[in-house]
Amino acid sequence: MKEGFLRKGRVLAGALLLAVAAAALAGLAIAAPSLGQGAAASEYAYGPAGKAYGKHKIVICHKGKTLHIPPPAWKGHRRHGDTLGACP
Repeated sequence: MKEGFLRKGRVLAGALLLAVAAAALAGLAIAAPSLGQGAAASEYAYGPAGKAYGKHKIVICHKGKTLHIPPPAWKGHRRHGDTLGACP
């Protein structure tokens, strides 16, 4: 009787493991972008690439190079000594 109980337990555990694996693979199939068709899921979550802060940029001098950055990035650049405006 004990062997029958253990066998049923192993079958149940195997079926449960198979169900979890199938659910995980189904989730990946749904979340994965299609091959060359339509937009990736990340585009819907974060917007099109390069437009996270809109089209407005500011000009700064960063380590001797002139950069155009989105306004929210200025705070971090200012902390390490960058300056507003083009480099000399």
